[in-house]
Amino acid sequence: MPPHGSSLECQVPEEVSLAMIVSLHPILEDRSSIASAVWRDGQRHWLLVKNTVLESFRKTPSICISILVCILVTGSPARSQSGPEKRLHSRAQLLTTEAPVSYPEQLVVTASGKTYLLDTDLSTLFIVEKDSSLKRICGADSLSAPSDISVDNKGNMWVLSGAHSKIVKLTPNCQPQTQIVSRQMPLRVATNTFGELIVLNGAGGHLFEIYGPDGKLLREFGQRIDYKDETTNSELSDGRIATDSSGGFFFSFNYPPLIRHYGRNGNLIREFKPESDVPIEPPNVSVRKQGNSMVVRARYQILVLDLAADPRGRLYLLLSGKNKVPALSEGTQKLMVLAHNGRVLGKALLENNFHRLTISNGRLYLLRNRTPFRLDEYPLL
Repeated sequence: MPPHGSSLECQVPEEVSLAMIVSLHPILEDRSSIASAVWRDGQRHWLLVKNTVLESFRKTPSICISILVCILVTGSPARSQSGPEKRLHSRAQLLTTEAPVSYPEQLVVTASGKTYLLDTDLSTLFIVEKDSSLKRICGADSLSAPSDISVDNKGNMWVLSGAHSKIVKLTPNCQPQTQIVSRQMPLRVATNTFGELIVLNGAGGHLFEIYGPDGKLLREFGQRIDYKDETTNSELSDGRIATDSSGGFFFSFNYPPLIRHYGRNGNLIREFKPESDVPIEPPNVSVRKQGNSMVVRARYQILVLDLAADPRGRLYLLLSGKNKVPALSEGTQKLMVLAHNGRVLGKALLENNFHRLTISNGRLYLLRNRTPFRLDEYPLL
């Protein structure tokens, strides 16, 4: 929970000039209260009123949602210059464990409420207990150089080993069920609402393959951005996948800063570039031979570190804009919320740097996967 007096930094749409009332009663500690945000002459004032919803809320829902998202994702209190404060329900956790932890790179939260962390350095899968401790459930005996993980709606775990170009389906107690061996350099995995497996590939004629729950290939699609070099194609084709509520998914490239929305059958619904205040320079990827091995040098900026979609189709983005190494190692405090078409709904500056985010059961989860490890939760509207 952020401390009292922490700053709230949100970009309010320029068209906001009249008094705007935002209903916050579903997430306030006192459910009979409604917090109202009023902007007059560029000044921000906070008021607390009882059981009142004014006409301006109904007339300007999109702007109100934008303001609300800003308040919500920061977890900061809505303050008045004089008067009471209301704080949003949130849960901040400094993760603890007696087992060795190195790099809990990937975060998954299931519909049943289980929270998993995949340590890709130690080939270990942890579950986060209610007291914020980490419990080891799978190790190197079940996981071979894991690089990504997704959990389907039945609790089965799909674990990717990028080094071995292999994807293994495990039961909740880590017993292998199905194995997929790919020749297309798989980079990421995700499961959609139908239990199908989405695989992002770094090579081959298409960006994506879709597999059924039995591990059989169903379809492939997605136009790759061709840089005329296999190594560059693989490096820049990487990115993040966020599934939607209808079997499709959003995909954000590492480079360029571009988001695509695909339907379940592979149709491209739309694509757009997220708004950025950081100039993005052209990438520089080079390969040289060193002895019997090849050394890849990649310098490019990653704008979207991670993304997630809520049931209403809104996108939550962790934004960096730094070069690859500092972006991945340092994380970011910047959070942006978009409509499904890319329109900005809100921006916030978080209290801490985070590397991963996900949405489940009406809550936003933010992970810091560098020490001190941290997992924060915030409620969604």
